[in-house]
Parts: sequence; C-alpha cells; structure tokens
Amino acid sequence: MIKKAFILFLVNLLLFNSTLLYSVEPLFLNTLIEEAKKNNPEILSAKKRWEASLARVPQAKSLDNPTLGLTFEKIPRGTLKLDKTMSEDRMFSITQMFPFFGKLSLKGKIALVESQMFAAEYKQKELEVINAVKNAYYDLFMNNKEIELNEQSLILLKSITKTAEAKYAVGEITQEELFKLNLELARLSNVIINLREERKAEETRLNTLINRDPEATLGMPDLTKEASFNQDIKSLYQATLLNQPELIIFSYAIEKNRYAKSLAKRSFFPDMMTGIVQRGITTGTIGPWDLMLSFTVPLWFWTKQRYEVKEAIANLEEAEAVYKAMQNKAFSETKDLATKIEIAKNKINLYKANLIPILESSISISLAGFTSGKGDFMMLLDNQRMLIETKMSYYTALVEYNMNLADLERTVGMEFNSPK
Repeated sequence: MIKKAFILFLVNLLLFNSTLLYSVEPLFLNTLIEEAKKNNPEILSAKKRWEASLARVPQAKSLDNPTLGLTFEKIPRGTLKLDKTMSEDRMFSITQMFPFFGKLSLKGKIALVESQMFAAEYKQKELEVINAVKNAYYDLFMNNKEIELNEQSLILLKSITKTAEAKYAVGEITQEELFKLNLELARLSNVIINLREERKAEETRLNTLINRDPEATLGMPDLTKEASFNQDIKSLYQATLLNQPELIIFSYAIEKNRYAKSLAKRSFFPDMMTGIVQRGITTGTIGPWDLMLSFTVPLWFWTKQRYEVKEAIANLEEAEAVYKAMQNKAFSETKDLATKIEIAKNKINLYKANLIPILESSISISLAGFTSGKGDFMMLLDNQRMLIETKMSYYTALVEYNMNLADLERTVGMEFNSPK
C-alpha cells in the first residue's frame, strides 16, 4: 500500500504539476516585441528609408539652381591672353529655369506620397518582424513543453521500471516485458537530448530577431492564457482596408500615379527660362544690361509627350488593378485565418475539458492496477504514451491558435490582445 500510494503521488506530481521541473526566469513576449522594435536591423533600415524619403519632398518642390556664366568673345587666334583691350567683349550672365505653372507643385505631391509609401513599408516591416518574433516565441514554447512532457514521462517510466524489476525478480513479469521498458527509457532519453539541441537553435532564431547575442540564454515562454480574440468577419474586413500596410502602399500608388498623370499632361506646356546678360565689363565701367527670355517648345509632342500621358494612364490603371487584387487576397487570408483560429479554439476546449481529464483518470487506474499486481503494464505504458501525445496535441493546438492570431494581426495590420 505504501508503494502504491507513493507511485500515485508521483503520477500526480509529474503529470499535473510541471512547474516543479523548471525554475527558469519567465520570458515575456511583449518585452521581446518592444526590444525588436528598437533593435531589429530590418526595422531600423526601413525607418531610415522613410526618413530619407521625407528629405526628398522639399527638394522636389524646389527650382533648379540658376546658371551663372562668364563669356569672353573675339579672342585673337593663337593666344589665350585676356587683357583690358578685350574688356568690352566680356559678358556676364545669370539664368533661371521656371517650369510651367503647377509642375513643381505636382512633383512635390508625388514626393510626399512616395514618403507616405515608405512610411507604410516601415509599418509593414515592423509587423513582419513582430510576427516572426511571435512565431519564434511560440515555437520555443512548444519545444519547452515537449521537453517538459517527455521528462515527466521519463521520470514516471523510471519509477515503473523499478517496480517492474522487483516483479521480474519474483517472476511476476517476463524478461521481454522488462526489456521493452528499458528500451522505452532509452528512446525517451534520446528524444530529450535531441529536443534540447533544437531548443538552442530556437533560442538563436529569437535572439537574432531582437539583435541579441545569438548564444544568449533565454527564459521560459508561457502561454497559460490564450490570447483573447472576439472579432466578427465584417469588422476584420474593415480593419484590413484601413490598416493593412500593403493596401495602404497601393492606395498611395494610385494617388501617386494620378499626380503623375496630371504632370504628364502639363508636359505639353512650355517651361520658361529667364536671364540677365551684362556686356562689356571693364574696370570701373559697366556696360548695358540685356534681358533674356526663352521657352522650351514641345515640338515632338506626337511621339514624346503624348506617350508620356499614355504611360501615366497605364500606370494608374495598373495600380488600381493591383490594389483590387491585393484587397481580394487580404480578405481571403483574413477569412482563412479567422476560420483556423476558431478550429484551434475548439480543439483547445476539447483537449482541456474532455480528452486530457479522461486519460489522466485512465492512467491513474492503470497504475493502481499495475502496483497491486492485477493490471497489465503494457496497458499502463500505452496509456502513458497516449496521455503525453494528447497533451502534445493540446499544446500544438494552443500554439496554432496563437500563430494564426499573429498571422491575422499581420494580415489585418493591427494587433489584438496578445499574451504577456
């Protein structure tokens, strides 16, 4: 009876209380996300591209630099000597090009819209990295749970093996049955070794995303509480239209091409260049001033400007078509991920409310029968394996739920309530 009570206590300790196996510091997802936002090189690079694009806006709206000129006329052949006798043939000029009304304004608007596109790309990169951090975090959590459950199984199996050895000594079980137990012990030990190696790779993956030392040791991820998600599909579609960076980028592309179309139409109109010319610069004497005014002539508009407009129209229509295609793709992905989240949620409830409690009860009964000499140890071993596999399936569903939620956040372009 003492042995039976001890083993039953061990089962409860190992199968229902995993916290005793680990005393590692907790690893918080929100902390990792904030660290990634500050330190991830891809996010920082996207931010700098956006800042550089902002600096191009005032440049696009500015006039070209004026042109200064100094001309010497009637230089005698065979000499480059410039003396006072040639002073009246010197000419100084300054000219400035003025684009047709509205051209500079449109160029400025195009540059501004381009900077807004870079801002959306910056947001998109941030969402992509956050998604990668979350998925790496959930994979690390799953790896830890696999190690934890297999270690629990190993400790329980060692206790069963000790009891089996005592039974074998008095002839209650065969050598073959004892051999199967030892074989299972060796298999579980090897599984745990491999899982620990995989954990190192998962830690490196997460460390590189937050720009830490790749070999830095991380704490213990936790998903004891599922992230809450209560969004109807229509509100998700609306949020996608408003927040998804890719859709925002292509909406700006449409706006940019509209401005480009207007700018192409203005290419039919001439630009103007004005200038002042001062002739006969001599020592102490300033000659007369000349005013210069010239225009660009779109003489070849039939083969140049006309096709510039056609190109701009085609680019605009392409941007509109791409936006619609991206919208359809986003809606499809949103619906698919929302469905996967509901399926995973149903799995979680099934495992928690039904399957795991039934198997835990079954293994307790099998163990009690085995220790009293009435049960079959193979049934005990099968129940133990089934319980571990079912708990693995539960944690897999939990990870799938959170990964699909993370993918939905990236698709919609906004975060919902996530686990801490």
